[in-house]
Amino acid sequence: MAKCKITVLKCLFDTELKETYIHDSSYGPCPYFQPGQVFWTDGKRQPEGFQCKIGWKSIRDEAAGMCSEHPFFTEQVVCCNDGVRPVVFLIESVSE
Repeated sequence: MAKCKITVLKCLFDTELKETYIHDSSYGPCPYFQPGQVFWTDGKRQPEGFQCKIGWKSIRDEAAGMCSEHPFFTEQVVCCNDGVRPVVFLIESVSE
């Protein structure tokens, strides 16, 4: 069964969008991820330690595709759907 490796590449934060549209003073960069973190999944379950359910929902279909027997790509760069503080991930297909 194939697995995929998910690596956090970047954690971005757009201060202009935050200041214009988010009026919560405690809202800042993503509190769940740091560049360099690595997670593993079989594509069916949220990886252990992957703390953001919304982030997982954003990338799970790509992860499932990368874990298939014959993935269309072997690497894919994806991000969560938070437009103010998106996290960018590298998903890699890994055969066992």
